[in-house]
Amino acid sequence: MTTNPTNYLNIPVKRLQLNPASGTLVDAPMKVLFLRGPIPLDWLSKAAKFPGKTLNVALALWWRHGMAKGGPFKLTQKALKALHVGRDAASDGLARLEQEGLIRVERKAGQRPIISILTIQPK
Repeated sequence: MTTNPTNYLNIPVKRLQLNPASGTLVDAPMKVLFLRGPIPLDWLSKAAKFPGKTLNVALALWWRHGMAKGGPFKLTQKALKALHVGRDAASDGLARLEQEGLIRVERKAGQRPIISILTIQPK
């Protein structure tokens, strides 16, 4: 009897990681979210001067920017929820960042806006 090696692809695999405190193996999280850098500090500094959740919106934008590998992207509800931003706060934050020249927003009726992060020219 021969076995088909592709049958082994369906075996569940348990992901483990070393707990540095105890030295034991523990279940590893399946998904760890992260920001892809570098993120210019001048850009974040300009975003941080605004009130409310604008900085949270900015971080959500950089997260999506990294996921889109630098191209234009749509801001998702998942990104906003991960950074505790509601719909109104997201709209306000996008408007502030756009007015400051940090992002370009393309709006279409009935769709999420398409966003591009703009670079700041050094002075």
